[in-house]
Amino acid sequence: MNKIINHPDNMIKEMLEGYLSIYPGLFDKVDAPNTNGLMVHDHGDKVSIVVGGGAGNEPWIMGYVGRGLATGASLGNVYTAPPSRTILNVTKAVPHDRGVVYICTNHAGDVLNFELVSELAELEGITAKCVFVTDDITSEPIERKDERRGVAGIALVIKVAGAACDAGLSLDEVVRIATKAKQETYTFSVTTSPGYMPGSGRAMFEMPEGEIEYGMGFNGEPGVLHTKLTSADEIAETMMKYLCDDMKLTERDEIAVMINGFGFTSPLELCILGRRVRSLLAEKNARVHDIFIDELFRPQGTGGLSISIMRLDDELKKYYDMPAYSPFFKKEAIGG
Repeated sequence: MNKIINHPDNMIKEMLEGYLSIYPGLFDKVDAPNTNGLMVHDHGDKVSIVVGGGAGNEPWIMGYVGRGLATGASLGNVYTAPPSRTILNVTKAVPHDRGVVYICTNHAGDVLNFELVSELAELEGITAKCVFVTDDITSEPIERKDERRGVAGIALVIKVAGAACDAGLSLDEVVRIATKAKQETYTFSVTTSPGYMPGSGRAMFEMPEGEIEYGMGFNGEPGVLHTKLTSADEIAETMMKYLCDDMKLTERDEIAVMINGFGFTSPLELCILGRRVRSLLAEKNARVHDIFIDELFRPQGTGGLSISIMRLDDELKKYYDMPAYSPFFKKEAIGG
């Protein structure tokens, strides 16, 4: 696959420079040596959220910084955790008098570096706490939910946590709400074609034409079900069965649903599949507070999609309903 870049060593730096130059006034680059990081220009007096991880799934991570979202972001190289020094530089750059919450996906390199930096931040007089999102239902059984990978559901968690910060809550309260949100978020994916490394344009794994895999990791880690390509309705039915069984969805539950397209799957396909998802939820008499289609977590060139469901209570719904904005992540206020 042909990729439009200058030099692989400069991809992340130039991506960030382009984003900041196209949307001036919204963000500032973190002014520290060898640091690919950004932060909102006007934050205010509240708890800060810092997100981070490897680039390559844009708009995650860069696009999750904005109003009602994260305060700052630390970017690693493609599919590589950001260095601890970069995370610390972003932490020191964002407003931190009321504390900092780190929110990232539950992958080994991210966990190791963010936990280390939370200790280093304390030495700098900054109180920092970590929340690792664990929404991928295929990576571990429900009994070990805290060991699951984090994937697209992090968009919903940050949406809720960012609103809690905007409401002026304390550090401990933001952590509590973000933790509740991640515990109530479940994601299941299907992969229809392999992703590509942007530096080389080479496929990251092999997938025969006409075959698909449910629950596959973005680097080709085995999923839970490998089948021939079937209809959109059948794919939706398989995905929703796994999700509803894992989260034990009942008619009493009120939910928010995100259908997240990967980079190589068109809105046409997502709408066709979303049509069946909506009808399946109606058949279950599910209380759907919100459902939407977007592309908020897109591994490079990968075909397929994920479905994320967050179970809402009154508290989570209040923060979920607040508006959020970045150029790559727009969510209008819901209701009222």
